[in-house]
Amino acid sequence: MINLLSEQSESVRWRLMVGAAKKAAEAQGYSLARVPGRGLSNIWNITKDGKTTVAAIRTTRDRYIAFPPLKGGTKWKTLDDVETVIVATVDSKDDPENVEVYIFPADDVRKRFNAHYAARSKEGQTIKDNFGMWVGLDRDNRGIAASVGTGILDHYKRVAVYAISDLLGDNPHEEAGREEVEHAPETVEPSLSTIAEVMAWARDRVAQLAGVQVEAVKLDLKIEY
Repeated sequence: MINLLSEQSESVRWRLMVGAAKKAAEAQGYSLARVPGRGLSNIWNITKDGKTTVAAIRTTRDRYIAFPPLKGGTKWKTLDDVETVIVATVDSKDDPENVEVYIFPADDVRKRFNAHYAARSKEGQTIKDNFGMWVGLDRDNRGIAASVGTGILDHYKRVAVYAISDLLGDNPHEEAGREEVEHAPETVEPSLSTIAEVMAWARDRVAQLAGVQVEAVKLDLKIEY
């Protein structure tokens, strides 16, 4: 089966998934207004039944979500500033057909990220401030540090599911999506300016996914002209 998302540009993929998150929240009775003055953060005021709270929208094409730790894991960029986390995720990272949307209380998400950070730190893994730290939406049963905090989907039902083909069929005009592209979500990776920094970041990401020490990951880089 053709992976429809893989055929789209990065901006189209992101806009499609953020659009799904907003559409689902609106179907749940929320009205959304982007919080001004937050740079590239994807932060929204969401209002329902006269009550307004602050939400972060996260999109994921591998069923992991990320927030960057700050101050040695005692704080979280963006996550500490919101009360709700709205997640749009593909149903399968390898063969996605649908976008699923979930709405989580930020307190639960913070609890899981705190536990994940503590478990990785206890194992001696290096975690840098302002690097995105990933936690799986699905339960990881390997019983390793990378497993801690995963499985939030065991406790919350999805609020909506949309076929990717239908979302693409909506065919939003480029002009209508321009503002959202300009306000794309904050990057959860650091600003990388050297090959060494990119390799260090990649080793950390691989180590987290594999549940091993960073020192156990060996990467080879080959550049062909």
